[in-house]
Amino acid sequence: MLKDYRTQAGMGIWGGLLFFLLGYMMAVPETASYQFGVAMLFGSYVLLVIGCLRYARGKGYSWSVGFLGILGPLGLLILYLLRDRSGEVLRKQMRDERL
Repeated sequence: MLKDYRTQAGMGIWGGLLFFLLGYMMAVPETASYQFGVAMLFGSYVLLVIGCLRYARGKGYSWSVGFLGILGPLGLLILYLLRDRSGEVLRKQMRDERL
């Protein structure tokens, strides 16, 4: 995985999962924090998908492959199992810079 994307992907994925758990605990009906919890759930979903987009780019795939994050944990598993092509991308970039 490309080093530039590792931190961004980790923050997006783990942050999304953390906010999901916090939002899930706060989104209990009949409480004052219900609307805030629901907003956190939607925000965590967006953060998770952005983290998956960065993870896919770090492994050398197109950003569109990162939309597997929409599937939640199943999408994370699929992204994890994809072959790492970052070395090929780096070699291509180095070759293009020499030209």
